[in-house]
Amino acid sequence: MATWKKVIVSGSNVSQLNNDAGYLTSATSPVRNAFASASVNGATIIADSASGSLTFASSSGQGLTLLGTSAPDTITFGLSAIPNASLANSTFNVGAGSGLTGGGSANLGGTSTVNVGAGTHITVNADDIAVNTTTLIPAISGSIFTQVSGDINITAGGVATIQANSVALGTDTTGDYVANLGAGTGVTIGSNTGEGSAPTIAVNYGSSANTAVQGSTTISVTGTANEVEITGTTAQALGGGPSYTIGLPNDVTIGNNLTVANNLTVIGTASFQNTTNLEVADRFVLLASGSNSTGDGGLVIQQATQNVGELFGYDSGVSRWAVTSSFTANQGAFTPDAFMATVTSLSSTNPNTTGPAARYSATGNIFVSSGDESIWIYS
Repeated sequence: MATWKKVIVSGSNVSQLNNDAGYLTSATSPVRNAFASASVNGATIIADSASGSLTFASSSGQGLTLLGTSAPDTITFGLSAIPNASLANSTFNVGAGSGLTGGGSANLGGTSTVNVGAGTHITVNADDIAVNTTTLIPAISGSIFTQVSGDINITAGGVATIQANSVALGTDTTGDYVANLGAGTGVTIGSNTGEGSAPTIAVNYGSSANTAVQGSTTISVTGTANEVEITGTTAQALGGGPSYTIGLPNDVTIGNNLTVANNLTVIGTASFQNTTNLEVADRFVLLASGSNSTGDGGLVIQQATQNVGELFGYDSGVSRWAVTSSFTANQGAFTPDAFMATVTSLSSTNPNTTGPAARYSATGNIFVSSGDESIWIYS
């Protein structure tokens, strides 16, 4: 009966011949370490035992707490309210500006006083400060507006006017405005400056560079024998809308290289008459692409006789790769002389119990277990 049979190689355990399981009878698992301990200035902040907890607190009144527990292994930092007395070394400054007196620096827990003095437009009362807008606003506007100069004139009362001839086109304006027309290739522009100008545009005709072509100029298109066919009057005027039909003749001859960017479909027979090696850039070659059913196929290396040679092919009847000699390439099937052996690998330690796909259970195939590195051959 054909089955997977174990191969005994150098280093094999002879006991495997009658016992493929149960070699490992016991094992000792290492004990996990307890909590790692750490300290700050000599004080432990994480427990070094498997249970319990430890609280480490800063000095009284500062509110900083570090808590270490064993389940789960975490450290929690808590910060409660900080009394002002704990911030005695932090100070703030209050400066006195124009019309103010006093100020200075003080601790966050202390005080600093700033005095407000009365001015021309400010009145200091017992419990508030009043601003006289009736006199303050005219004083500010009169002082600012009299300093304005340039294209805009503003009176002390705030009335603004634009000075004559003070708006420059393209500088002080936005919107649909064209300063001048620029001459392009083959085009001449005249009368192009001034607010009341009337520009003129002229086209330069000619046969040299940077000139335009008139509509009466004719164009001629001719084909190449056995390569390109041209249908239409040979010489036609450009202004008359020339029309040509360009196509391929029935028999095409390419004198030099031909590059096909997409698919090349050959309905008839493709013949490669070249004495050098065939180079194919594709990583995979599909044979029998027109088939709609299973069948044999392969590659034939011709020997002394035309269309007869050595075959490396796929036998669809047994789903295996095989070889044979003296094979005629126009046949549709072949009979193998020998088969190719395959190697499969799984974690299974017995392919007869859990093995590769059924197609690999064929004479001569090899199975290597990635579990115990045992080697098997099917026979």
